[in-house]
Amino acid sequence: MRVLTGVLLTSLIAVGTAQAVDKVQIGDKSVFPESLTSTADGTLIVGSIGTGQIFRAAPGAARADKWIDAVTEGPTAVLGVYADEANKTLWACYSDLALFSGKAGKPSMLRSYDLSSGALKIAVPLGDGTFCNDIATTADGTAYATDTAGGQVFRVKPGATAAEPFFKDAALASLDGLSVGPDGALYLNGVSTGKLFRLTMSTDGAAGALTELKPSAPLKGPDGMRFGDDGVLYLAENGAAQIDAIAIAGDVATVTPLTTGGWDTPTAVTKVGKTIWVSEAKFSKMGGTEDPGQFWAYALPLN
Repeated sequence: MRVLTGVLLTSLIAVGTAQAVDKVQIGDKSVFPESLTSTADGTLIVGSIGTGQIFRAAPGAARADKWIDAVTEGPTAVLGVYADEANKTLWACYSDLALFSGKAGKPSMLRSYDLSSGALKIAVPLGDGTFCNDIATTADGTAYATDTAGGQVFRVKPGATAAEPFFKDAALASLDGLSVGPDGALYLNGVSTGKLFRLTMSTDGAAGALTELKPSAPLKGPDGMRFGDDGVLYLAENGAAQIDAIAIAGDVATVTPLTTGGWDTPTAVTKVGKTIWVSEAKFSKMGGTEDPGQFWAYALPLN
C-alpha cells in the first residue's frame, strides 16, 4: 500500500468524488510503461517498453488505448514521451534495451508525431551506442533528448531533420530525466548516481554552466521529472518507490515526498491542473514468470 503524506492525504479526502477517475488503465499486462506525458485538457499519453506502442487516454477516460503502432525499423522500446502542445508535436525516444545492459544494440531514434493525428513527422537517429531516454522542449520547439549511455544531451532545432550533440560531461553518467525550468535552464538527473543538475543556456541557445544541485535528502533512482506550472519540479524516484515535489532555490533542491513506498518502480510523472499522474514500470517483472498485473496511471491530487 502506498503511504501518503498528511498534506496529500487531506487533499485526497477533500477532493474525493471531484476527481473524474483516480486511475487510468494502460493497455494490458504486456505494456510495461516507462514514460507518460499530458496536454492541458487532461489527455494522457504513455509510451510502452514492452510493446513499442504509444497509448492515449482522453480527458476523464478510464482507459488508455493504443494510438501509435510499434515501429518496424530500428529499436522498438518506447522510453520518454513528451507532448509539446504549443508546437503540436509529440516527441518519443526509441531505444534498444540491450544497450542499457551494456550489450551491443541498435542505435536509438528520436521520433516526432503530430499531436492530433499521430502521424509521423520526423525520425532522427542519435548514432551508434546511444540510449535515448527522455525529452523536453523549449518555447521555440527545440527538442532536447538525454542519452543515458553517453552521458550527453542531443538537440533537434525546429525544421531540422538531424540531431546534433548539445552538451556532454563526465558528471552526467547515467543521465536520465530532464525538464526545462521556469528560468529556461535544463534540469537533468542521473538515475544511478542520484544526482540533480542545472544546465544554463545563453540567449542564443548555447549551453552554459553545469551546476550540481544540493538536494535536502538523498535521491534514489531519480527518473522521469517534470516542472509543473506552479514552478515545482515533480520527480519519480524509482529506487525509493516514491514521488517528490522539489522546490529549487539557488543551488539547493528541497525535497518533499508526496508519497513514500508502495510503488513498483515509478518512472514517470506529469501534472494536469492540480493533479499529478504517475506510472509504474515494474521492470523487475519483465521477461520473468511473475505476473506484472495490470498497468495503470494513478492520479495524486494536490492542494
